[in-house]
Amino acid sequence: MRKIVVEKRNGLFNLKGLYNYFKSVCDGFYRVSVEKIRKPRSNDQNGWLWGCIYPMLLDALLDAGWEFTSTEQVHEFFKSQMTADKVVNRHTGEIISFPGSTAAMDTVTFSTYCEKLREYGREFLNIEIPDPDRFWRAYDKRT
Repeated sequence: MRKIVVEKRNGLFNLKGLYNYFKSVCDGFYRVSVEKIRKPRSNDQNGWLWGCIYPMLLDALLDAGWEFTSTEQVHEFFKSQMTADKVVNRHTGEIISFPGSTAAMDTVTFSTYCEKLREYGREFLNIEIPDPDRFWRAYDKRT
């Protein structure tokens, strides 16, 4: 299967790559699927998750009586709670689940995941996780 990227800019599509591909293949029927390409999560998003959200959740979970020992455990816990895929055995009805990957998330999905973590913190742990600070690098350089 061949993947071709088409860009739309100022209302116009650049279909040159698609045209060249169809020019080079044999006659026949072809299926074309279209999906919007999104950027993968950013380093700043990941830094906010690991440097702010998970540490605050770890502290609050410890205060609530949980015996987590690291932010990595917190990460695995919330992945299993919020990103889990479920597979059903149609013969027995047994359901297994396994956590999804945060590394594969795009920026929009990752933002949604972080908001769910913040909501969990507010609702169940009585903490307020601050908004990300887009100027954190400037503060970091001064210290």
